[in-house]
Amino acid sequence: MLRHIASRIFGVVAALLALHATDARSVEAVLDEQWFVVRIGGAVVGTATERYQGGQEGVSYQAHMNIRFSRLGTPISMMMFTEEMTDAQGAFRRARVESSLSNFTATAVLDGDSLRYESNVGGATVDKVFAWDPNACSEVLASERVRAWLTGAAPETTVVLFDVSDGSFRRARMVRGERTGEGGDRVTAVDEYDEGADTPTSTTWYDYAGDATRTVVRQLGIEIEVARVSQEELATVEIEPDFDIIRQSMIPCGNFPTPVSRVDRVALRLDFPGAPPMAPMNGPNQKELGRDARSVVLELSRDSSNRERIEAAALADFLEPDRFVQSDHPEIRAVADSIRAAAHVNGWPLARAIAQWVNADIVNKGMEHGYASALDVLRTRSGDCTEHSLLTVALLRAADIPARPVVGLAFGESERAFVGHMWVEAYVDGWRTLDALDLRLDPIRVRVYAPVASESLGERDLMRAYGAIAGVTITALAPDSD
Repeated sequence: MLRHIASRIFGVVAALLALHATDARSVEAVLDEQWFVVRIGGAVVGTATERYQGGQEGVSYQAHMNIRFSRLGTPISMMMFTEEMTDAQGAFRRARVESSLSNFTATAVLDGDSLRYESNVGGATVDKVFAWDPNACSEVLASERVRAWLTGAAPETTVVLFDVSDGSFRRARMVRGERTGEGGDRVTAVDEYDEGADTPTSTTWYDYAGDATRTVVRQLGIEIEVARVSQEELATVEIEPDFDIIRQSMIPCGNFPTPVSRVDRVALRLDFPGAPPMAPMNGPNQKELGRDARSVVLELSRDSSNRERIEAAALADFLEPDRFVQSDHPEIRAVADSIRAAAHVNGWPLARAIAQWVNADIVNKGMEHGYASALDVLRTRSGDCTEHSLLTVALLRAADIPARPVVGLAFGESERAFVGHMWVEAYVDGWRTLDALDLRLDPIRVRVYAPVASESLGERDLMRAYGAIAGVTITALAPDSD
């Protein structure tokens, strides 16, 4: 459940996934309900319920969630409703998910071996028919399989789920962890890994009967928790609406040299609670100097550190339109052409002119927006770093400049901390950093993840990236430190 909630909280994902079914019941069950509280950094920000209704023809699963918090003082409310139907054997038949933040809707219906999928989020639509993965199962059936696995001795198991939020199949690896307690109070920790991920996306604790009691997702500087409660406990819950998710997730770096405007180069040591990301943390303006079992040392500069030349064929993906970057749309192309004509430049000067145009055109720089497509941003002229980046990428691609959105950490001098941020990389004689959002954040920043194909950053990419640096501490090193 939580990994889906966490992604929307950061306001940087395309859609909400279905709530994770934590306590499935067999088709013989007439009705079963579960209640949950949602905590971020220990503060109660919302509640959720799950309902299972069974019969001879199958099981109906419904989940409803409401949360409230703020982003740098801007109040945010989110509602999500999920519905899933399975057959008498627990196999997926159809599903629906709706969210009020980003106006997201999606439906999926299985007809034989074919799946019809439709969704709309932030102005980006999908309507497709594709083959059902015979290894996939519903959340209800997946929970039953996990319960059966917990009664055995195998150290891990794998389930394949269909995500109705983006119309794709997801392989989740479940790894058994520590078992604590005695008898009926015994609980087992289970780490869940997305396919290809080095760090778990979530940890869930299961009781003696195999029912989930608590799930935790760690992202950046925060811990997000969904915990099962009784109906009586739920009635006494008080929401903390003034909880600020952005400030809570900031990563302090009190010894960062100031004023940052005069800093041309800085070395940082990133200390991780566990193993650091396996892939080298290199990128434009960023170079990995060394690492050990628990830390990575980076050098950040205002000059690109990796001006490697890339073949045109490898860059072709970053010129293509995708679901959230409609660079082939006539409205997007018309704007790109007009900027080029007005600026009378090409290459890097044109890329900078496009970023400046986006910054000036988006007049409502609010934090209340959900994830919107480039075309929707162009029409509404609203958004935060996510929307600025997606529109910039679309205009760059329309102007024949390869581009991609990236995520990482930018330093805010007034907060003396790093905060999660999205910006753009444009390829002009090498990947170069470009930011269309005029923030008081230093351009020397920590690049965490960039997509390797044209498709914009997806929820699982973001969860994996920010999960990999969860709990990290950052220290600026003196010039002669190692």
